[in-house]
Amino acid sequence: MINNYAFCELTEKDMVTIYGGGSEDIAVNLKLLRITSGFNRRDLADMMNVSLSTITKYEKGSRIPDIDTIIKLAEMLNTDVESLIF
Repeated sequence: MINNYAFCELTEKDMVTIYGGGSEDIAVNLKLLRITSGFNRRDLADMMNVSLSTITKYEKGSRIPDIDTIIKLAEMLNTDVESLIF
């Protein structure tokens, strides 16, 4: 079986920021990266196999994606996890 997921090492501080929902940058960074990648919300939702409202909530900061979703978002937007988080 081929593993298609890229892994990165996160520090404990990074994990606390993600898990605790304290990263206010994820919403802003996600929207900016999505737009600069040329995707609309529907495109990204379809690529991620999630609802449009999920992407909207991520971009508005009312919902924080879990670490697996952040990794997949980074892959879809051709960036690294840190660019989404910080």
